[in-house]
Amino acid sequence: MSGRRVLLHCNADVETGMGHLMRTLTIARAAQDRGWAASVFGDVDDAGADILRRMDPAMGLFTTHGPGASIDDFADLARGVDVIHLDSYREIPDLSSLGPLISNMQDGPFGVRRADLAIDANLASERTFASPERSLSHLAGIDAAVVRAQVRAQRDVRKPPSAVPRVLVVMGGTDPHGVTARVVAAFDRLPSSVEITVIDPRLRAEVRSAAESSRHSVEVLGFVDDLPAIARGHDLAVTAAGTSVWDFACMGLPMALVCVADNQRAGYRQIVERGLAVGLGEPPHQDLEERIGLLGDLFASPESLAATAAALKQIVDGLGSWRIVASWEQLLHTRPHVEPRSGALARPATAEDGQMLLEWRNDPTVRLSSRSRGEIDWRSHRDWLARSLEDPDRRLLMIERDGMPVATCRWDRSAEGEWEISITVAPESRGRGIAASVVRAAENALSALPPLRLVAAVHHDNVASRRLFERAGYLPHLPADEDGFLTLAKWRLS
Repeated sequence: MSGRRVLLHCNADVETGMGHLMRTLTIARAAQDRGWAASVFGDVDDAGADILRRMDPAMGLFTTHGPGASIDDFADLARGVDVIHLDSYREIPDLSSLGPLISNMQDGPFGVRRADLAIDANLASERTFASPERSLSHLAGIDAAVVRAQVRAQRDVRKPPSAVPRVLVVMGGTDPHGVTARVVAAFDRLPSSVEITVIDPRLRAEVRSAAESSRHSVEVLGFVDDLPAIARGHDLAVTAAGTSVWDFACMGLPMALVCVADNQRAGYRQIVERGLAVGLGEPPHQDLEERIGLLGDLFASPESLAATAAALKQIVDGLGSWRIVASWEQLLHTRPHVEPRSGALARPATAEDGQMLLEWRNDPTVRLSSRSRGEIDWRSHRDWLARSLEDPDRRLLMIERDGMPVATCRWDRSAEGEWEISITVAPESRGRGIAASVVRAAENALSALPPLRLVAAVHHDNVASRRLFERAGYLPHLPADEDGFLTLAKWRLS
């Protein structure tokens, strides 16, 4: 048990929706699984409180919904907690003086505030991250998407066979433009039959009427405890462009998206432009019915649907909640340290550095912390160096102090906008406290334009190296692999 405590703040009601609450409860459960005590505070109405009790009957809920309750109660509740996690678009007083680590979830320009850890889990948010200067640590992009355990449990479950295509229609709890009923009615435009499952927590009369009038088989359900299990049996989800998008992507369920709220516009456009979902439009939805009528082409190509499903699973790995909670744990014991300017400078390596680099590489201490622990002969090293100096996806650097080489750094581009760092300090320079300045010099020498994700793979037994990168601002990205190497990462944002 960690003995840590987290207070999570969000708002949820039938008018503004339950997305923030669902995301908050998912993070709370991830924290509890790691030994944290968690409680929720916010303006949560009776419907939201009922959802919370269904998902976690033991979760503490302190609500400002109702007479006499106020956001000012936050200060009293925050006493003695280690982390305050915020997930709200509403104005919240500055909490920095209370002492706990402040973690903040923002969606594009919505919910931005000063925090120790800022999180924007939208697709490609690393390119549009709002006010990154308000936080020292950042989790950006779809790797931070919060995915429930129920979703991950369905990730590798095979879809049961069906004689006709099955469609899930789910617009969340608000559906301010009454899209659900229009979607159900518009499926009558398809030339062939489909089976439709509609999730409508409010069981509205217009939705039931559209279902009864449809020429397709339509089942309308209210609130369901395990939506992912229901979704698993479908070929396509027609859904709002909210947080459930990443649940379906993690499961590999193809989607047709409807933008139903202003805060969904940026995410909706990113997803559709990337070809990850069919776009059904933004308010006022004048051509919604026409667009749905074109979905028949999707069902005519099962191969295309299967390819889309595989691509979606590649994008969302379901580790977002783990990354958030693991980052809290790291930041509580190691805050990022801005290394002051020092005399360390980086220059490109040359062929003349070959003998020195070989001696450093074959040092027993270096080999002990490397993935490849065997000695390298001169011929193999010379050929590797020649290739490295010509490789556009590699930056091989020498780090010098007072004109003398003290370390080397290698940057390898592992993906577009992602570079992995590997450093070796010269044996005679160890123990002088220069490693942090070496990392900073290496980062300064990486001239690729932001956004960049800088990645470090560190063996879990190499405590000194892990501490070095943690102090440099690298956060948990992947748990240790079968060889014991865990991955840390940090964003260089625009």
